[in-house]
Amino acid sequence: MEKALVSEGKCIYCSNTFLQKAMPKHLAAHLAAAEKNDCGKPAKTYCHIEVEAGEMFLHLLVKGAAKMKVIDDFLRVIWLDCCGHLSAFRHKNLKPSMNSLVQDIFVPKIKLLHDYDFGTTTTVTLIARSQYKLALNENIILLSRNEPLKLLCAVCKKNAATTLCAVCRWDSYAFFCDSCAPMHETACNDYADYAGMPVVNSPRMGECGYDGGTIDKARDGCFKM
Repeated sequence: MEKALVSEGKCIYCSNTFLQKAMPKHLAAHLAAAEKNDCGKPAKTYCHIEVEAGEMFLHLLVKGAAKMKVIDDFLRVIWLDCCGHLSAFRHKNLKPSMNSLVQDIFVPKIKLLHDYDFGTTTTVTLIARSQYKLALNENIILLSRNEPLKLLCAVCKKNAATTLCAVCRWDSYAFFCDSCAPMHETACNDYADYAGMPVVNSPRMGECGYDGGTIDKARDGCFKM
């Protein structure tokens, strides 16, 4: 990258925008208030889970009695699934399976890895923040997600990048706007053949056949100038 990317997201509760590092504490305050308001109501255990992949992040609220497969399915539809590859959770001391209960695995401060595709693997980190007693019914709620990162074109350096070269990006910053992409196409035969891929708001960007998620479409793709 030519300069550091700023990662920020909106809070589902107040719609205000916060930097990546500030979001866990901010959401914890909302969740603690919600737990206090739900005191005395029929409540279930919910786990606040942060998912990280560099500057990209998700904050999830997951029912404790749900199975880990619920998280795996959600990561697939919002961030990962391109060709139905296999996936798994892993931890150096635990043996989380898709049938494990979320509340048994995500005790506070536990960190897990999730691998998608054991050929061209995309790995994300899941961090257990806190557990809450809440009067909710949903299996999983998206509390926050990073807004599309401000990736600028490598050529003009002023327009939003809409495509990338999956081959050249390993050696250089290979993101291009619609106007400048044809210049790269003349210099790279692979770009027109198979390497030209869309910019999406996902750590799977540029891998295999991934071209974006199937939910939360408004925050996928490239940023708006």
